[in-house]
Amino acid sequence: MNSRGLNLVSDIYWYLILLSGILYSWFLILAAGKILPAMAMQVIFLLDALKFDNSIVGLVTSRLFLVNVVPGMLLLVLIVKYVKVMVGSVGNWLTTQRTIKNLGVEGVGVNYIWFRSKELAIFTAGFVRPHVYISSAVFGVHTQEEVRVMIEHEINHKNNHHPVKIWIANFVRSILLPIPGKNWLIDNYLTLVEVASDRFAEEKVNNKRPLVSALLKFQSQYFAPGVSYFNSQSERIKILVGQKRQQLRIPMAYYSLLLVMIFSGTVLVKNTNMFYDCQHLLECVKLLITPDSQPLVTLVNPVSNVFLTSDHCL
Repeated sequence: MNSRGLNLVSDIYWYLILLSGILYSWFLILAAGKILPAMAMQVIFLLDALKFDNSIVGLVTSRLFLVNVVPGMLLLVLIVKYVKVMVGSVGNWLTTQRTIKNLGVEGVGVNYIWFRSKELAIFTAGFVRPHVYISSAVFGVHTQEEVRVMIEHEINHKNNHHPVKIWIANFVRSILLPIPGKNWLIDNYLTLVEVASDRFAEEKVNNKRPLVSALLKFQSQYFAPGVSYFNSQSERIKILVGQKRQQLRIPMAYYSLLLVMIFSGTVLVKNTNMFYDCQHLLECVKLLITPDSQPLVTLVNPVSNVFLTSDHCL
């Protein structure tokens, strides 16, 4: 497959990843709207039981309490993780921007910006208007053909806005549940992006040898998410020399199945009636703190832990 076809497939793959992130975010929003108020009501019932010296043990071991509190606690963990990942991703992006600003830029070419550094580095950075950056050390280690093919590789990253797509893909990887094969799916997309850029560079110079030799010379460089960088990824070398084929159908089919699972879970949460629903949560809080109020929940069967809630909470 040529570079245009590989770029198209990688874009389809990325849209699947993006859609999974959107569906998962939608799932958390819908779940929060149903489960967190239900859990809050159980906390109110617990405080109410403490207030009127009712059976606390019976309440916390009842089906009503467990069905609403356990999912609520798990959901809180997922929401906290989501927020932490979001804050961390924004922080990484800001760190990358500061790193770019602090580069010792020596000049600006037609297709790239070169900067002063003793480390081998060539990468593409920027979300809205990405640019190719190359360190001065690269010119001392690599031949002109190798430098050209690496720049062409990065130009494909630039033209297809891979930095922002990779940043979003890594964000989705971090927020999703530990689903089997999740990391394999994202890693396969990242490899596909690199292979598409390799094919683009190979087509431009009509020779894959400089690309292979450049990869063998290059040491892996690390940059925060939001950067597409040239490195010596072993998978790419195997694909370039024909020892391995890029996997496309199985990962995309699996990701489609993953999307169906997330969507089904979202619809299930939206339509379920299993969680406790009180339309007057604030009124219940008001009754809880009122000294002469009546109990909000009463134990009617100590053996089976059956509780009866007041008419106000129905």
